[in-house]
Amino acid sequence: MIHCLELADADHIVESAKQMAHQLSARVSIAVVDASGVLLSFRRLDGASIASVETSAAKARTAALTGGDSAAAEQAIASGRMALLSLQAVLNQPCALMAGGLVLRYQDAVVGAIGVSGMTPDQDAAVAHAGVEAFALKAQDCSS
Repeated sequence: MIHCLELADADHIVESAKQMAHQLSARVSIAVVDASGVLLSFRRLDGASIASVETSAAKARTAALTGGDSAAAEQAIASGRMALLSLQAVLNQPCALMAGGLVLRYQDAVVGAIGVSGMTPDQDAAVAHAGVEAFALKAQDCSS
């Protein structure tokens, strides 16, 4: 059986992330994609930059398609793994190799990802983590 992220799940993730953004006074865009990197749900909060719109989706896409958090790619590049810079061309989709994209897993399978952009890497990650945690709690309820 292949598990997939449903629209209701994606909307719940965005809403939870949005609540954290409000707590942090973070002006961000929040994107949730499925396992193939296709956008399912999106929200641009008041005051979020125009650039954050595409960047949030690209961070989510990067996490979903690589199966790892986008910050790991950023750290690898900073450590000298320059080959990762070709990832966007290889995947033939916009990617963002920077913090703020986190994988969503259900029973150890990647079902999607969340991307947040607009503030500092730590703030983007905190908002994204709120979405991941909300999904993890909901997934736990489904498997109980």
